[in-house]
Amino acid sequence: MKVRLVRSNPPSPQFKASFDASYQVYKLYQMAIHKDPPDKPSESQVRLVPVNFEDPQFTASYQQSVALYASYQMAIHGDEPSECSESEFRRFLCDSPLEAEHSPDGPEAGYGSFHQQYLLDGRIVAVGVIDILPTCVSSVYLYYHPDFASLSLGSYSALREIAFTRQLQKQSPKLSFYYLGFYIHSCPKMRYKGQYRPSDLLCPETYAWVSIEQCIPQLENSRYARFNQDPEAGDARVLKEVGRALVLYRRAVMPYAAYSRKRKGSSDEAEVQQYADLVGQDCAERILLYRA
Repeated sequence: MKVRLVRSNPPSPQFKASFDASYQVYKLYQMAIHKDPPDKPSESQVRLVPVNFEDPQFTASYQQSVALYASYQMAIHGDEPSECSESEFRRFLCDSPLEAEHSPDGPEAGYGSFHQQYLLDGRIVAVGVIDILPTCVSSVYLYYHPDFASLSLGSYSALREIAFTRQLQKQSPKLSFYYLGFYIHSCPKMRYKGQYRPSDLLCPETYAWVSIEQCIPQLENSRYARFNQDPEAGDARVLKEVGRALVLYRRAVMPYAAYSRKRKGSSDEAEVQQYADLVGQDCAERILLYRA
């Protein structure tokens, strides 16, 4: 018998390579020794619920989630009680422009906004807010009970979401990316996002994905950088006609030209065109995408 010590946090290459095998051993152990049902090792610890007030699990856990969110915001971010009220929680983490949708070639859970609830002894100790989209899982927010801050739940939830993305990819091959949102290198609290490799940053001028290893040296020298090294490259999908830009209006997607006719008010086309011309030249925030 050979005994091998592998670092679990931050996860070493050996830990990552043996993760699936270790999980299978854990699952067999729980079932044989503790008589757990096959789905308990994962389902009892992390529960996916749609953000839908007609869903029984979501409504049954709603008040617990609200209280957990308030505790997190006040303890971790120093918010006042008025800043983390139920209405603010609902506006921030429940109201979503995404409609629940199922596709024949999509994941079983469907597309839309979800809460991943992390339970410990039946108690919700953390909630990861995510959007499941046709090509990626977008990580929106995480909040947890301050008593469990020492467990590094931010890192744990990111790893679970990466594993979840891989699980969804088996159901829908095109869903292959994990999106962590904006990456601001000058903000220490944001740098953890770059620890998950391989990952890419979006060039703010050409909108091409570039390996983060190539981007970091540039960001060390300047808070703003063009990542694409080809000086002739531009945005291949640049908007040439404002009227063809898609607009979400009253939960319906339509070209801007159709929207402006429906609006029947003063035209803001000049403002939109000016914004389109400036996009990519003035944005100091970069987008991070994890290749799951």
